[in-house]
Amino acid sequence: MTREGDAEMQGEAGMNAVEDRLAEAMRRTAEGLEPPLDGLITGGIARGRRRRFRNRAGIAASAVTVAAVTAGAVAVVGGGGDGTAPPRPPAVQLVSATQVLGKAAQTAEARPPVRPRPGQWWYTRAVEMGPTAEHGPEPHYSEDWIKLDGSQDASLLNGKLVIYRHTGAGAKSSKAETDRLMSLPGDPRKLRALVYKEVDATPARERMIKDRDGQAFRVAAQMLWDAPVTMPPATQAALYRVLAAIPGVQVDRNVKDGAGRSAIALSHGSGEQFLLDPATYQMVAQRTVNTGRNAPISATKGKDPRYNVPVGTVMYSLTRVVTKLVDRAGQR
Repeated sequence: MTREGDAEMQGEAGMNAVEDRLAEAMRRTAEGLEPPLDGLITGGIARGRRRRFRNRAGIAASAVTVAAVTAGAVAVVGGGGDGTAPPRPPAVQLVSATQVLGKAAQTAEARPPVRPRPGQWWYTRAVEMGPTAEHGPEPHYSEDWIKLDGSQDASLLNGKLVIYRHTGAGAKSSKAETDRLMSLPGDPRKLRALVYKEVDATPARERMIKDRDGQAFRVAAQMLWDAPVTMPPATQAALYRVLAAIPGVQVDRNVKDGAGRSAIALSHGSGEQFLLDPATYQMVAQRTVNTGRNAPISATKGKDPRYNVPVGTVMYSLTRVVTKLVDRAGQR
């Protein structure tokens, strides 16, 4: 066996162990609930390492949302562990979503288009943290590379670059998703119709967020998150305009991302937030905030005790500190 092959097998085993622990943690969190959590969670994990920075925050937030919404039919989440009423959310300075997202659209349109060259990679340095994060509340940094053709991805494990190779259906699926995001229409009306068509194709009982507009917000925002370096500027601008037209979108300009940088939070009431850089309006982070109503609830163990914290506490955060195109794995 070659040294590279040995490294690949060791890396594969390490990542599989991480994914197994994540799946098991989510299974325990959702224990006793009736919706199809197995399919939702393990399906997300099965999409593979090559999309983990597209999906990691979304998977975590989805597990919380499904568990909390489902359990909400039979239980009301209280405040602290002493049974007192939940505290009122901290005051935030809100501004018009139309104003902020209109500016985001204009800024996106002014950016030159990115034209990836054959063989390029998407590099991300990220920081993950929070009481419900895999590595715990303290900041955990990672570096990953994803080849745009779907054939390879790479990570730094214990300071060593490990490359994973993909063939067959896995590589084709990743490439197809990249191509889909790059080919989305730049017309806001067509894109809005596409977003709501995707929402309506899923029965309300199976949606991550049961509210139709809330799910549309999540779909459109996730599209922006999934292709930060390859999506055409016109499509980014159209998605911002789609978000601006969705009823109920809220904006908070006074937040910090996981790297301590000023950011603008977009949300739709579920506790899931997408954060924008206030200068470039690029999406830089996803996070889940305790609303006092979104704690996972187990039929046997009750409310997740990690949510016995003040309303407004950031429970999970994934921030892209750096994200860009590079020519090879290991390049920054």
